[in-house]
Amino acid sequence: MIRLVRTRSGEDVVAEIEENEDTVTLENPAQLMPMGSPTGQGMQMGFAPWIPFAGTAKVKVDIPRDYIVFIIEPAKDIVNNYRQAFGSGIVVPDVQVDTQSLLTE
Repeated sequence: MIRLVRTRSGEDVVAEIEENEDTVTLENPAQLMPMGSPTGQGMQMGFAPWIPFAGTAKVKVDIPRDYIVFIIEPAKDIVNNYRQAFGSGIVVPDVQVDTQSLLTE
């Protein structure tokens, strides 16, 4: 599952995670970075590899639980952007279906 992890050092890391008893495994971790917008107004978010000098594109890291402040579900647009950049590329559209009207037609 893709989660946002805040570390004790203050980094916000998005990754596929697996929680274990003493550690949390981060797969393909990416640091969430604020960036200025091209127009100079407002703020955008971008991703940077959390371990940029790793010898492989696919990174798996075990982090001690006491190094993690919290783990939360990120916003849907962050998940979609992460999947496009680091994962399956599958984007989940934000669509709501009115099932009640489907049943009455």
